[in-house]
Amino acid sequence: MRHLDATDRQAIARQLDLLKQQVLEELRATAPSARLVPLEDVHEVKSHADEAEAERAADVHMAEVEVDYTRLEEIERALARLADGRYGVCEDCGAQIPRARLLAQPTAIRCTACQTAAEAHHRP
Repeated sequence: MRHLDATDRQAIARQLDLLKQQVLEELRATAPSARLVPLEDVHEVKSHADEAEAERAADVHMAEVEVDYTRLEEIERALARLADGRYGVCEDCGAQIPRARLLAQPTAIRCTACQTAAEAHHRP
């Protein structure tokens, strides 16, 4: 973290806090209580296509919630690394993650080379 000055660390902390608030707002907006079926739809006759579409929509909703929770975890881990001085160090090779990368992607855990290698490893 030596390559980040106090101003950089403060800017990144603010950016992470803003990202966290955005994710929390998204999660609140998609809470199960916000997805209740209107009463007038309860007695409506539905076809198999309607049921399939409702199931697909529920699956998409759950996937979106999972993505939000994953983003929230990444943000929390970045804030923890920032607090304990481990922020900005590649988890794979131990090199410093470039300042520009951290400012663009504040939850980054790898330098560009290690991230590229990790993504290539996960490709089919």
